[in-house]
Amino acid sequence: MLRYRYRLAVWLIIFKLLAIEIFPQSADTTVHPDSKKDKHVFSIGAGIHHGFIFAHSRAVQNTKGAHPTGIELIFGWQRNDRQTWDLCNCFPKKGLLLAYYDFDVKLLGKSFSAAYYLEPFYKLTNKSFFSFKGMAGLSYLTNPFDSVSNPTNQSYSAAIGAYLFVGVGMSFVVTKSWWVNGSINYQHNSNGGLRQPNKGINWPTAGVSITHQFNPAIYYKAPRSREKFWKDHSMRWDVAIFGIAKRGTNESGFNRRMPLIGVSLQTGKQVGRINMLTLGAEVYTDKSLRMQIKRDSVDASAIRSGLMAGHEFLLGKFTFSQKVGVYIFNQTPYYDRIYHRWGLHYYINKHLGIGMHLKAHRHVADFVDLRLSYSWQKHSDKN
Repeated sequence: MLRYRYRLAVWLIIFKLLAIEIFPQSADTTVHPDSKKDKHVFSIGAGIHHGFIFAHSRAVQNTKGAHPTGIELIFGWQRNDRQTWDLCNCFPKKGLLLAYYDFDVKLLGKSFSAAYYLEPFYKLTNKSFFSFKGMAGLSYLTNPFDSVSNPTNQSYSAAIGAYLFVGVGMSFVVTKSWWVNGSINYQHNSNGGLRQPNKGINWPTAGVSITHQFNPAIYYKAPRSREKFWKDHSMRWDVAIFGIAKRGTNESGFNRRMPLIGVSLQTGKQVGRINMLTLGAEVYTDKSLRMQIKRDSVDASAIRSGLMAGHEFLLGKFTFSQKVGVYIFNQTPYYDRIYHRWGLHYYINKHLGIGMHLKAHRHVADFVDLRLSYSWQKHSDKN
């Protein structure tokens, strides 16, 4: 479906933007003669956005025609060094965004968001830059679903929600320290499937901002490194246990959190500086699903298992993963056979890692799980 493909594209761009910030430990570390003088370029910006709500399903047609308006405050630190240039031929900026939005419809209320962002800048001329921006964070939403006071809000049902943003922009140098930025963006808020209803808010916007750089610098430029150090690396293997306390309804009809527990096995081959292709399998049991099966008098198991193929961005101690899965065992009638997963994983040391992964069917989140992994891989000794 179109909305699923659009959501998939949004996540891919976000993870690609995150990938340029943290570098593989085996990347080229040759020092440029002037590298000691290179510093992060610190900046503060302020902007305004205006757009419209994309009513992506029948359940949220009561938000159609609304035009959200927001203001933002942006703190940024931009990279300007050889290692970054070798990786992406760009100048990525990272930072913190604080934003306020009025959704222009009473049932949705307003939002206050804080997010971490990454934005690579590509130099077009001495006075102009093209950029992509991706960010993820949390929002406080003022008017969640309530069966009595706000029953028509099918977009979100918890005051705290996930916030995602992707956009493209042009930046123009006005003076040495002052820039003007214009952008076109797509933004999303939802509860990540942890509470229902959870159709989400999706709103495209156009924005303009003014940025002040406190320590402007000449941007680095040099031929890009082409060393393919990863070719002699062996396959990486990962085994993980995962779980979450998922909200469901018990035998007595009360809303409770119930355990979901599973295991996964994965192997992957690095195919680029920051890219790995993966194959894996998982199996898990879900007590909240068991309760749903029992209420509906369905003769089925609450165990599900699947095979997955995907991709990871290798970011030093972090990995960002995107996977498409197909069920090989699923007796329930509630889900499509195809699903997708998105994950952030941190490696504590060479073998142990912890992470958070989202599983979804099309545009609807199923659950977010926490996991502990053990990994092993033989690296080349050439680096």
